[in-house]
Amino acid sequence: MEIAGHNAELPEIRRRTRYFALLVLLVFGALGTRLFFLQVLEGDSFYRVTADSVIRTEVLPAVRGEIRDHRGRVLATTRPAYNVQVVPSRLDHATYNQLLKILADHDEDLPDWDTFLARVGDKKDRPFIVASDVSRETMAQLETSMDSRGVTVRTEARRFYPNGAIAAHTLGYLNEVSGEELRTLKDEGYRPGDLMGRTGLEKQWEPYLRGRKGLRKYVVPRRGIDPSTIAISDLVSGPTEVAPVPGENLVLTLDIDVQKAADRSLAQYKAAAAVVLDVKTGRILAMVSRPGYDPNAMSGSLSSEAAARLYSDPFRPLRDRCLSDTFNPGSTFKAISAISALEEGVITAEERTKCYQFVQVGRRRFRCTKGHGVVNLQHAVIQSCNVFFYELAMRPGMMGRLTHYAAMLGLGVPTGLGLNGEQAGFVPTEDWHRQQEPETSQQGFMIGHALNTAIGEGATRVTPMQMALVYATIATDGVLWLPQIIERIETNDGRVVEEFEPRVRNHLTLGADTLTTIRKALVGVVNNPKGTAYKARSTKVLVAGKTGTAQ
Repeated sequence: MEIAGHNAELPEIRRRTRYFALLVLLVFGALGTRLFFLQVLEGDSFYRVTADSVIRTEVLPAVRGEIRDHRGRVLATTRPAYNVQVVPSRLDHATYNQLLKILADHDEDLPDWDTFLARVGDKKDRPFIVASDVSRETMAQLETSMDSRGVTVRTEARRFYPNGAIAAHTLGYLNEVSGEELRTLKDEGYRPGDLMGRTGLEKQWEPYLRGRKGLRKYVVPRRGIDPSTIAISDLVSGPTEVAPVPGENLVLTLDIDVQKAADRSLAQYKAAAAVVLDVKTGRILAMVSRPGYDPNAMSGSLSSEAAARLYSDPFRPLRDRCLSDTFNPGSTFKAISAISALEEGVITAEERTKCYQFVQVGRRRFRCTKGHGVVNLQHAVIQSCNVFFYELAMRPGMMGRLTHYAAMLGLGVPTGLGLNGEQAGFVPTEDWHRQQEPETSQQGFMIGHALNTAIGEGATRVTPMQMALVYATIATDGVLWLPQIIERIETNDGRVVEEFEPRVRNHLTLGADTLTTIRKALVGVVNNPKGTAYKARSTKVLVAGKTGTAQ
């Protein structure tokens, strides 16, 4: 009975054995298929992942290009800066206090030990910069006194302007790229911590100055991995090292000696601007805007107190008065009024007017600085007689002539330099005044508007750069230049990449007699004893010009 029962169980055992064997075969088949997929089909991908875990890429920064004046003197360059870096997990209280004593003379306000730890939080293994741009003496003291792996001195490149605030608005400054900017500039190679030009030439020529970063790939130690036994070329495709390309150098038309002289001449004024042009080329020799600022501070670690003083200053030191601000030209506009009248035959050079110190128009008196007596055009310019130009502006059609010649001489539109948000200024027309009627109590265009325009008052607005170009045009027989500040671009080793020749923006076909009359009058402004600029005359060089005072 027992033998018979045992024999009855054998088919069931065999059936179960076959099922188990089939299951084992399926499991091993699946494992084999998976291994084939991972090792053969996806082997390269997983190899790369494995390689990436032991490969590090070090970014090699590019040296920013220099900015030089037209004689090659450096206006902006790069210097080494020494930053003190600590790893909190490797520091103790005593070491940190020793560090504070060494950095006591540094400008940065360093926290005490407990405050520092609170700021660090749970990121104690991360390096923190506690002081930037320390002196060489401080660096040497740290390296000899601090016997701790938790304190190191790192060197970084920092923008340096040897002349401080001289030409600051023209050169501009740098600061760090923001997180929002990184999202749009990542494809252009910008990374967290990178600096970029914010104003002036540093901003306008950023793509040329910044250069191209390089890279270096290397194997890092891992458990069971000895970097010396691994050829990095077996782990990565493509180059393992790419040298950085330095930025290109800008050679300007500026002359630093002229720039400093112009800056000294305005030192007594709280707010002022000056533009110096080569009238034969339109090249800019100097641009001064006061008050200024130190681009070294703006490109470095500007303290909150210094930033507050800078941004709250009522004279707006960050504003470029040569290009970004507009002003009433005052009597400097009279040269344009005289040109328009002579060219259109409205008056002759010898036509005379008697100045009784004012002109009556309706119930309003348009005043002059004093009674000048009988004056012709030349005397009116020399003595800056408002009455002569009031009488001129009352001639039929003069408002249109004034605005026409002002536009021909480049007013009302940007000069084309393109720096620091250059303003266009404004020259009002009869139509513009008529359109203002709903917004004012005035009855559209009135003759008084023409009188104000003729002496550079009213709604007329210009930049100092625009007026410098107007007078350069008078000096050069009607050649209106496109202002130029870049002379050439050079590589780091001095090879010329591109050179810029002077460019004419407009050539006014003005009569020779007109320009001769105007130039003679402008010479008299400075050299005639009755001239308004007689005190500014020079015994060494013949100077011509025009004074102007706007209300």
